[in-house]
Amino acid sequence: MKKAIWILLVAVLALSYAPAQAKKIKALYTPMTFGAPYFVQVGDGMKARGKELGWDVSVVDPKGDIAAQLAQLETAVEQKYDVIFLSALDSTAVKAIVKKAVDQGAIVITEATIVEGTSAHVGPGEDNMGRSLGEAMGKWAQANLKGTIEVATYHVTQDSHTLVREQGMRSGLETFYKNGKIDYVASLGGLTPEDGMKNMEGILQSHPNINIVMGCNDDSIMASYQAAKSAGVNLAKMGFGGVNAIPQALDLMKKEKASGKGAYRVTVDIIPFDTGKMCVDLASKILKKQAFDKLLVVPAKAVTWANIDSYK
Repeated sequence: MKKAIWILLVAVLALSYAPAQAKKIKALYTPMTFGAPYFVQVGDGMKARGKELGWDVSVVDPKGDIAAQLAQLETAVEQKYDVIFLSALDSTAVKAIVKKAVDQGAIVITEATIVEGTSAHVGPGEDNMGRSLGEAMGKWAQANLKGTIEVATYHVTQDSHTLVREQGMRSGLETFYKNGKIDYVASLGGLTPEDGMKNMEGILQSHPNINIVMGCNDDSIMASYQAAKSAGVNLAKMGFGGVNAIPQALDLMKKEKASGKGAYRVTVDIIPFDTGKMCVDLASKILKKQAFDKLLVVPAKAVTWANIDSYK
């Protein structure tokens, strides 16, 4: 009997001193839209790294609707998520709810769009992205075009920071195109494929001899490119380029290089899947109270027909 009581006492003491089970971190990612493959890849990177760390990472799609994104953020605050990853549709509209989340103790990390008052930001520099695209397109234009060229560029109306990216495109183009004047015929909002299709249809009506179309993502530019092909324009005198190096753009460029025909000339690799993992790693550092960079810059690299074979 005494032996049984002693064994029971030892068991109770062992349980008393056993380490408490670590809390499972809850994280949420709300992008601009999963209609853009870039954000899908960012979310996939977050989920992959989160799984490795034992986190519960959820992703939700506001579908380009700021009201939906605000509702998603409110829910994350109400449910006391530990970490919120945000690619904001409107940096001003989300400020109040971001402050509420931070005040409550959540870590809020932005991606793509900088928002005042967050814990940190991960993303490529806007000028660097645009300039990388513009310079690569400028080199192509210098080698293949002469005289005045007509150029259209796209920004994202929901994110004023992309105006810096758009200006970077133009500055990069001007750095290398010296065979004549550059006539900028349009500056348009272009986030989704629907935007790109609509933009190109309008451009071709007023500027049927457009030479270059560049934008802040591949999604809208690929749709513009499809509209141009459907219209039967002379692709030899045209160049299309976007940002994000989504698989669809890379595959298209590989096929066009192999055939020697086509006009999708440039995309810019900003490693979206790795960006998602970087966001989680940064949040992990903050949770562990380790030193961290409040602004983590993702490198941008132009992908052209010259180096497309290095992409799998």
